[in-house]
Amino acid sequence: MQSFNWTQFIASTLSVLLLLLGAWWWVKRNKNLGAMGHADRRIQVLEALPLSLKHKMVLIQVDGQLVLASVSPGEVKTLHAWTQGADHVA
Repeated sequence: MQSFNWTQFIASTLSVLLLLLGAWWWVKRNKNLGAMGHADRRIQVLEALPLSLKHKMVLIQVDGQLVLASVSPGEVKTLHAWTQGADHVA
């Protein structure tokens, strides 16, 4: 009968944990990588307010115009829009 090798078990477990921690760190570090350089885009989502699990209100800026929209799985409704000349806080 073979004896259980505790050293190999502990080393393997630590290796797997280190790989998981490294992957978690890499994902956390690079999750905003796609958000870089969005300042020069014509369409930007400024804020999103969740109203329920499936519904939210979104403030979008499109070419200097602000649009407040209601977003649900089946539709997107424009609630209000502000033109570039109007007084608004952005």
